[in-house]
Amino acid sequence: MTVSMNRRSLLAAMSAAAATSAGPVFGQARGEQILVVMWGAQWIEVCRPIGEEWLRATGDRVQWELHAGGAMGIVGRMRPQFPRIQQNLVAAWDPVFDAMIEADWLEPVSETEMSALKEIPEIFFKKDKQGRKITVPLSTAGAFWGYRTDLLDKPLENIEQLLEPRFKGKLCVPVPVNLSGLLMVSLAIQRGGNERNIEPGWQFLKELAQRGNIGRVVANNSEMINAMSQGDLSVAFWNTGGWQAVSERFPTRLLTRLNDNKGFLFNEGYVVMKGDNPAKIAAAKRFANHFATAEINTRYNMPLGSGPTNVNAKPADAIKDIFYKPDELAKYAYIPDYSYMSTQVDAWTRRWETEITPLVRQG
Repeated sequence: MTVSMNRRSLLAAMSAAAATSAGPVFGQARGEQILVVMWGAQWIEVCRPIGEEWLRATGDRVQWELHAGGAMGIVGRMRPQFPRIQQNLVAAWDPVFDAMIEADWLEPVSETEMSALKEIPEIFFKKDKQGRKITVPLSTAGAFWGYRTDLLDKPLENIEQLLEPRFKGKLCVPVPVNLSGLLMVSLAIQRGGNERNIEPGWQFLKELAQRGNIGRVVANNSEMINAMSQGDLSVAFWNTGGWQAVSERFPTRLLTRLNDNKGFLFNEGYVVMKGDNPAKIAAAKRFANHFATAEINTRYNMPLGSGPTNVNAKPADAIKDIFYKPDELAKYAYIPDYSYMSTQVDAWTRRWETEITPLVRQG
């Protein structure tokens, strides 16, 4: 199927998929109404027409609820409600999934019940303490080193080169609280460490600061985009959203396939909430499975600028170099322990302020 298929074909395909994917869950009666939590802005604009098509094809009805503030806020709102949680399906991302798994609020999912999960790489799933898949990954995004090619006279091939004099005052990096501390993890990996062995990263960071190579420290997407647009900085470590905006204005190269380092991935998707109504749980799994199919996974991610998780879906042309083929994931990609990192960010921030900030100010 293609993204441009007509509505009649789409509805026929959806009905056929719903009919042929029957299993213990999909065999439940249809016509259920479920409450689904989703982000606002582009996300809900993409999801509403998909939900309306789903209603016409299956009879299942979707009531949307939007996240208030950050996605993590839903955890605080649900905690006093459990086990009487009204929401059946929640869209969130890795740190929120970790909190929900820890609270034991989520239904396991499986390929037996949800056939589209067979087309999603194993690395993208979160699992519960029993090793069962617990998330339905829909989007993947990441954080990478990259540079403006119009500002470098020769390519940057590995991040050890960032210590060279030509990069004095040229680096744009995030504060530790941003991107959950991935900057330090990247530097640690370069020297043989990781998020749980972070000291090599701090040493690398001190060397960069002592040499005056850190030109700007930023805290959000807008600051990164503005910093990289002014022309005095050439290299940055940032997420795909910021890089996509910079690349629309200037020629850039993202270092997504470094042999001695990694690109960092994080995933967004659905989780099915536990409850005492099996019919609603079944309906939630049917709807989540529909989003995970190649056709809908493409439609969902294309306008968001996110990478699809279904291996048969198509990424947007503008971001296709950022995302890895399944056989590239082990070599070039890394999904760190975000739950552990969230416990370290405060300490890393204090250490940054006492050990790194004075060196950056000295230039």
